[in-house]
Amino acid sequence: MESLFDIDNEELLTIKAASTWASEYLTKDVTESNISYLIQYGKIRKVSGNGSTCVKMDELKRYYDSFHGKREVDWKNQLGEDLNWRLSFDYLREADTTKHVHRLHPYKGKFIPQLVGYFIDEHTDESKKQVYFKPGDIILDPFCGSGTTLVQANELGIHAIGLDVSEFNSVISNAKINKYDFWDLDQQIKKTTHALQQFVSDSHAIEFEEKLLAELYMFNTKHFPSPDIKFRFQDGEIDERKYGRENVNKFMPIYESLINEFNICLSQEAKKSFLDKWYFPSVREEIDFVFKQIKKVENPRTKTILVIILSRTIRSCRATTHSDLA
Repeated sequence: MESLFDIDNEELLTIKAASTWASEYLTKDVTESNISYLIQYGKIRKVSGNGSTCVKMDELKRYYDSFHGKREVDWKNQLGEDLNWRLSFDYLREADTTKHVHRLHPYKGKFIPQLVGYFIDEHTDESKKQVYFKPGDIILDPFCGSGTTLVQANELGIHAIGLDVSEFNSVISNAKINKYDFWDLDQQIKKTTHALQQFVSDSHAIEFEEKLLAELYMFNTKHFPSPDIKFRFQDGEIDERKYGRENVNKFMPIYESLINEFNICLSQEAKKSFLDKWYFPSVREEIDFVFKQIKKVENPRTKTILVIILSRTIRSCRATTHSDLA
C-alpha cells in the first residue's frame, strides 16, 4: 500500500492508499475521487503528512463502520430476514447506477438499471429460479417513467413498449432510445450557444454574476474555510443552521448593493406559471430566447434532444428549493 505514515502514533494514508484500503475493506470499488469527496464535505479530516494530503485510517474506518451494513440490518428488522439484500445494489457507485443515457435528465423515483436487468436478463440464481424474457420477446411497461425498462430491454435485444400519463416522461423515454445525427446535433448546439452568448452580452447579467461570484469567494474564504468548516458542522462543533443564518445576514448588504449597482430585477410582475415563480426575469428571458432558437431546428430528433438539454439546464438555475420539484 502506497505511502503509509505514522504521525503521533496515528496511521495516515494518502488519498490513493486510502482508496486502496477502503476498496479492500468494503470489498467494493472506492475511487480516489470518493475519498476526496469525503474530505471536501467534511466527513473525514484532511491531514498533512510528509507534504502529502492524507487522512487518518481510524477516522476513515469509523466513517465506513457507521453505516456499512447498518442499512441491511435496519431493513431486515423491518421487513424480515428473508429480504434479498443483493437487490439493493448498495455496492454500486452512482456512476454505475446512472450509466450512459440513464443520466440524461433527472427524474424523481427512478429505479436503477441493474434492478431491471436482474429481472429481465437470462441469468438464474437462488432467488430468480427461471428466465422470464429472451431476445425477441415484447415487454410492456405501463408506467414507464423515464424509460429505464425500455433502455435495458433494448440492450438485451428485447422489444419494449412504454406508456406514461406524463407527456414529458414519454419524451425523455423516447429520447433515450432514439438514434441521432450527431453532426447535426453538434452544429445546432454550437449555433444556439453562440446566439445565446450574443444575447446576454447586451445585458448586465454576466458582469453582475462575475462581481457577485468574486464577492462570494472572498466572503466564503473568510467565513466558510473548506473543508475544515464542513467537518466542524458534521462533528457538531458548530451549529450549521445558526451559523448559516448569521452569515447570510452579514452578506445581504453586499448582495443588495450589487443588485442596485447593476439594476437587477429579482421578481416578475406576473406570476401566472411556475416559470414566472421559479426564475428571475433575466434568466426567464434567456430561457425564452433559447427555446425560440430550438423551435427553428428542422430535424425533429435533434430538436427533441435540445429541449431535454434545455430542461436539464434550467432545472439547475431555478430560484427555488429542490423539494419544490415534483
